[in-house]
Amino acid sequence: MARRRPVMTDLRDIPTFSLVVATLGRTAELDRLLGSLAAQERADVEIVIVDQNGDDRLGPVLDQWSGRLPITWLRSESLGVCRARNTGAAAARGEWLIFPDDDCWYPADCLTRLETLTGRHPAAFHGGRAADRNGRTIMGTFAAQAGPITRQNVWSTMIEWMLAIRAPAFAEVGGFDPAIGPGAGTPWGAYEAQDLALKLLEAGHRGHYDPAWFGHHPDDRSDQTTASAIAKIRLYSQGLGYVMRRHGYGFGDYLPRLLRPLAGMISYGATGRIGMARRSRAILAARWMGWTSAPLREGGTPKTPAAP
Repeated sequence: MARRRPVMTDLRDIPTFSLVVATLGRTAELDRLLGSLAAQERADVEIVIVDQNGDDRLGPVLDQWSGRLPITWLRSESLGVCRARNTGAAAARGEWLIFPDDDCWYPADCLTRLETLTGRHPAAFHGGRAADRNGRTIMGTFAAQAGPITRQNVWSTMIEWMLAIRAPAFAEVGGFDPAIGPGAGTPWGAYEAQDLALKLLEAGHRGHYDPAWFGHHPDDRSDQTTASAIAKIRLYSQGLGYVMRRHGYGFGDYLPRLLRPLAGMISYGATGRIGMARRSRAILAARWMGWTSAPLREGGTPKTPAAP
């Protein structure tokens, strides 16, 4: 259950963009995000903070933005990033919903670029690219060319914090699935954006991707063979299998995602890189478990795209 805290400033009539931020455990990073939103210099924006902390650590951070940004501060007693996003979306009033990570930040022209995209390419949702502070792609492989988002390319055109969705379309498909994503309390710790995009496509909505619309995020260069890193990738890998199978992908579509970690396990083992071989084995096992844990969703074939 969420408790509404006072609105920090007076909101405009109807915002174009509502930025819904689920946050837990971070303060300096959230402050950096808010600074990047202030740099957008737009009067048609609202920010909904969904605070999942058990204390008031955000108070000093949000107080310093009082009068400078239109912020609504909600407290949520239930954990899970997707639960928090849905809570914030229910309180938001904007035409477009965006879901920043609490440790990401945006170029000063990010929302203006998005506004241009929505005008040139009418769609119910838009996807962008993850980049480091120098603009280099991070956090996976992203398509190099702009174009429609489809069942085939949804895996390379989508990340949660570079996703903008028309509010009515978000509500129509029920928002994010709270059983998927970080903090969900299930084995399916990622791919909630792809799950949402596939629901939108199945409902007949159009999506568009453009790599020129990007935001920034810290690039994780830590040791990926530690127990905690392997536990994290295990959750992510189970999420991939779960989402693909529940949306009607065939085993032939999924098989390459099993063969890649299998090849890695063999190759790393042969060259003595035991930590990486162990990591590949964990990915392989988790992807199989995710696939076998998912119910096949009926009606996974998209409808004819509707007008946005």
